[in-house]
Amino acid sequence: MTAYLYQLTATAAQMCLPVPIPAAAPHGFLNWLDHWQPLIGATAGGLLGVAGAWIVAGSARSRERRVAAGTSIEAAVEADQRIAGNHELVKGDTRAWLVVEKLARRRPSLFALHTPATGQLSDIDARLYCHLFQCQMIHRTFDEGMAQRLAGNETRTELGVIGGARFVRGVLSDARLYREWQGCVEHATLANYFLDRFVFSRWPRWCHRLRMKFFPNDHDRRSAALIQTGTLPAAGGEASVASAAPA
Repeated sequence: MTAYLYQLTATAAQMCLPVPIPAAAPHGFLNWLDHWQPLIGATAGGLLGVAGAWIVAGSARSRERRVAAGTSIEAAVEADQRIAGNHELVKGDTRAWLVVEKLARRRPSLFALHTPATGQLSDIDARLYCHLFQCQMIHRTFDEGMAQRLAGNETRTELGVIGGARFVRGVLSDARLYREWQGCVEHATLANYFLDRFVFSRWPRWCHRLRMKFFPNDHDRRSAALIQTGTLPAAGGEASVASAAPA
């Protein structure tokens, strides 16, 4: 009985022993993975950190561009629609005088055009940068011309210079200012067009670039002609923007 109980106990003890697992080969994959695990984990963590910082920086830059684009140069287009829209039936120098006279009284503010925020939009597309830069330069020249016009009117009023000579000089100056304003508005219109496609659109920029290259619309053709020749479209009176820029 004692021998039988001992044999039973020994058999039960052998059954409860852990199953031996063969050790990994010295040069096996598991041994290699265990050896390089800290380096692999550190590398993966660093790459994920860089990717996260890249995503955050891109998102912040996108927000800054949207803010800058939302406060850029749309005021020029809106002002031209309000002022010039009432004189569509008037042509020639009379139309130029009427529009410039209203611009002199209202003096639409384009402060956002001359802020550093515009520089955040310059690296999106070469055409957008060209229109923003030209609009800024032409508007600066136009603003200086309007200040000189106001000072000249005050001087002529004080001296009592009246009559046809004053009217002719005013018409000639107003025609130049009107051409400058047209050039500023055209560049602003096209810049807003590219901002809408490259900044506010949900489609990737490369999609718009492909469409503009192979299927250009009226704005794309106007932009190409204005950049290459510096000439406004026929509807604008065939005025040259280059002549409005300072020498």
